[in-house]
Amino acid sequence: MLNAKWPAFVVVLLVFAGCGETRDDGYWQGRIDVISGVTRIMNEVPILHPADSTAELSLNEDLVLDGSGEQKFSSVFGITTDRNDNIFVADAESKRILKFSPEGRYLASVGSEGVGPLQFRNPVDMVVDAENKLYVVDSELNRVSVFNPDLSYSDIWPTHYIKPRRIRIDAEGNVLLFVITQYDLIYKFKPNGDPINSFYDPKEAPRRMGSLDNLVNYSDAAMELTNEGYVVVSARHPYWIRKFDRVNGLQAEFNRKTTFDVVPFKEWEPGYSPPPVGISGGLAVFPDGRIMNVVQYQELEQVGVSPEGLPQVKISRHERWYDFFTPEGKWEMSAQPDVNGFPMHVDRHGRIYFAELEKNRIVRYEVVFPEELN
Repeated sequence: MLNAKWPAFVVVLLVFAGCGETRDDGYWQGRIDVISGVTRIMNEVPILHPADSTAELSLNEDLVLDGSGEQKFSSVFGITTDRNDNIFVADAESKRILKFSPEGRYLASVGSEGVGPLQFRNPVDMVVDAENKLYVVDSELNRVSVFNPDLSYSDIWPTHYIKPRRIRIDAEGNVLLFVITQYDLIYKFKPNGDPINSFYDPKEAPRRMGSLDNLVNYSDAAMELTNEGYVVVSARHPYWIRKFDRVNGLQAEFNRKTTFDVVPFKEWEPGYSPPPVGISGGLAVFPDGRIMNVVQYQELEQVGVSPEGLPQVKISRHERWYDFFTPEGKWEMSAQPDVNGFPMHVDRHGRIYFAELEKNRIVRYEVVFPEELN
């Protein structure tokens, strides 16, 4: 017997309405409010192209990492690079970190399944500090492992929080951890794991544990840092990108007008099609401060029921946009480049890395923006 209503297990995009005082800046139109010292920008029309078209953005394939053979990877949750442009890949299935040269040559790996100092249960994200030390966060062991540049053991420390998801290092060398089970807070630690009594708050809805509905109703935010030391956060829903000053907290928040809202999942009646869904996320920050955020829209079709009585669905329609904003938060353009996979990292040269899990490969692209095409 099926329930009368089923959760979509995803978030839904409907119509976002932007209105208010309008300012012109080339094509750009939008509303800018300052509330309690925080600049809020509601973008309606982009700067570089009309709102009803997409910009010419070129992603040129520069490098492919093949996840087969000795260097096998198949479940990539994190990609990062060091100051020497070496590439690190976190593979959750093999429970190890792989290291590649800037040219894509496999160099070394560390890790196996377990709880020891050189072991992992679910390595999901990584970051490299100014000394080329590698910090790996494990979302099942709830800890951070630190490795020297040659992947030898350096340190290990507990996060004291359940399910840490993302890790970055701020301008002072402190470690920032985003934790999806602690009301979506970003906690700050010293490099040795000592907690610092302050945190950034992306202001997402709390994730309440207990019921199946609440289990899936959370915002797995993306988190990146700019060269100037700002923390940029993008949530799955609603569509807001927030920029934090490392001293004074929230500085600005912005989004862009779409034909759909980004809202929590809905339920649907048996016998009817699931509601359309969408996700905001896939955040990237380029060396010039330009901010990219991915928005996906999906329509679903129910194809069956699992042995547990849960609905099984397939995607009947899928569209993806890449939104670009100025460092201040004005919507520049949207593009739909012909690429697969999901963006996971931008290196210091502005090259962007996509993980293509279906093909077990990672592709590095050089990004050519419209102003560089003219």
